[in-house]
Amino acid sequence: MTSFVTERTAFTQIPRPLASVTRPAPGRDMRPRHAWPVPGLRDEESASIQGGAWFAGLSEPLHEAILGYARVRQVRAGTRIAQRGDVAASWVGVAGGAVRLGTALADGRDFTLDFIGPSQWFGDIALIDDKPLDLDVTAHVPSTLLIVSKADLRRLIENFGELGDALLQLNCQRLRHMLRRFEELQTLTLAQRLARQMQRLMRQFGRATACGLRIDLALSQADLAAMVGGSRQRVNRALRQMQARGIVQLGQARLSVMDEALLEAVAAGKLVLGDAGVDAAA
Repeated sequence: MTSFVTERTAFTQIPRPLASVTRPAPGRDMRPRHAWPVPGLRDEESASIQGGAWFAGLSEPLHEAILGYARVRQVRAGTRIAQRGDVAASWVGVAGGAVRLGTALADGRDFTLDFIGPSQWFGDIALIDDKPLDLDVTAHVPSTLLIVSKADLRRLIENFGELGDALLQLNCQRLRHMLRRFEELQTLTLAQRLARQMQRLMRQFGRATACGLRIDLALSQADLAAMVGGSRQRVNRALRQMQARGIVQLGQARLSVMDEALLEAVAAGKLVLGDAGVDAAA
């Protein structure tokens, strides 16, 4: 598997000044202010990273400073970006693709905790507290990343007081997200947990198609089972029950949501799966 750290050392020797984040002259382009071209990124990747809710809330000078320090990195699916126990080296933004957070289990299986999608940033916690990384970080699909070194992140925090506050807010959001997931594990049925996880994946990776909203990410039932705290067999049964109700459509590599209202009903516990009729259809 390609070593991310080794390649990163060579890559970061190429400096990119702040001025390289090119903005058109006033009145020449009517696109949203967070969609200017970033060298090394495709237009949709520039729009994604700059239009993310957290990044968009930062000031314009801080946007340019972060993008000026960042190095664009293309990684293949399966590339190990960082390994559990490593000393943290980089703050990372996902401009395209998806990154998997997880770890290897003693029996050789991979445990998936979560996915990081376009516009999301990660890695700042270990850079700030100087503790080893808690999870393996792997490119789930071919991905485009923005890499900011530990030294450059510290420079940004020192030069822009708002960044420290913004990172604190970002980590509060992460903590609330994890607390909600922990509460779900303790209080909700497997079907409810699965429905809520699918809603999160829809928000991150959903793409409208003629047949519904497709989660544009290759997911195994083992991945879903790990994220909702259930066995693969029980997740398979719940998915087939949802398919029998017309809520989802199962494909070889992609999952499509056909009825968002019914999925919400399952998530809220208003529609309970597992009756005899559904079991017979499954």
